[in-house]
Amino acid sequence: MSRRMMLGFVAFSLCGVVAARAQDTSFDYDGDYDVDLADMAAFEQCVGMNGDADCLAAFDMDGDGDIDLDDYAMFLLKLAGPNVPLYMAHVPAGEYAMGDHYDDMPDALPVHAVSIDAFYLDLYEVSNAHYRDGLNWAFAQGLIDNPDDHNGVVYSAGGGVPFCDTTTSSPLSRITWDGAAFGVVTDKDNHPMVRVSWYGAAAYTNWRSTMHGRDVCYDVSTWACVFAANGYRLATEAEWEKAMRGGEHDPYYRFPWGNTVNGWNANYALSGDPFETGAEPWTTPRGYYDGGQTPAGPDMANGYGLYDTAGNAREWCNDWYEAEYYLFTPYDNPAGPAEGAARVLRGGSWGHNDLATRIADRNSSSPLTRSSYYGFRLARDSE
Repeated sequence: MSRRMMLGFVAFSLCGVVAARAQDTSFDYDGDYDVDLADMAAFEQCVGMNGDADCLAAFDMDGDGDIDLDDYAMFLLKLAGPNVPLYMAHVPAGEYAMGDHYDDMPDALPVHAVSIDAFYLDLYEVSNAHYRDGLNWAFAQGLIDNPDDHNGVVYSAGGGVPFCDTTTSSPLSRITWDGAAFGVVTDKDNHPMVRVSWYGAAAYTNWRSTMHGRDVCYDVSTWACVFAANGYRLATEAEWEKAMRGGEHDPYYRFPWGNTVNGWNANYALSGDPFETGAEPWTTPRGYYDGGQTPAGPDMANGYGLYDTAGNAREWCNDWYEAEYYLFTPYDNPAGPAEGAARVLRGGSWGHNDLATRIADRNSSSPLTRSSYYGFRLARDSE
């Protein structure tokens, strides 16, 4: 294929074919966790470079040893749809009725309309392996203290606030520390990170933003979220609920999947999954409920492709908690009260009963809390 032909295809893609819901790292040629025009430019540069192992690995889609028009057509097909960062879902803009539609929970009333801008949300809860990598990066940058100085607890530099436990400070942690580097307990890499405080979750969003060349969202002097930044952050409570409903608004369900709950839906206390044994926490691997779970059931990804929309780990949200906040929630992109004593947590966990998986169920805790029930996932504004 000539370079001119390739550039013509690139120009055509700008009209809307580009953008992407590709979740395969092989398309992320420049390693920025986005499949975008930069990767398309890389494809154009790789045309004809059939002896280049990196080019072939990334762009020889049909495996014939050449990077040609057939590969480009497959590349465009993979890029069709909204521009979605790798391992994140696109949650479309729109209005929904937030709150408890079944009058089960007083602090989730009244039901009220909110309008949310489009955003991205992690398909899975942040894993132990991802958090370990963040810790090792942050330690090398001088952003966290040596855990040995705090009996195994990881603190922000200078002993500011606690971020997470290691196995030294809590047997419920899955993060190890050998005096030089952080690791993960055997076979727990792909389980959700728990024993992490709200501050530890917010700090991780900043670390990941910096590693990916984006602006950080949290001012670590105040821990206020700068929503105008282009980096990662925690979802607001209103964003979280919209995402977990997965577009199911007619009718509104009690649970993310319907109005009843069974052991094959999610990981909650006594759900019957095979990980309810041995040392706690009894988390399941991220994405475990993909149709091959025990008890047997269907793929539990919701309408936006999100997993663990209820259960496994309760998730920290950005907002301060206020029991009566729903009485005066703003309509446009509510971000919670301006201050408070506790941060919002949403969703059930491996240690809470089945009713805790109700989608409108609201919880809260001090942002200092490090619980084996609490984890998080990352959000990012749509571009």
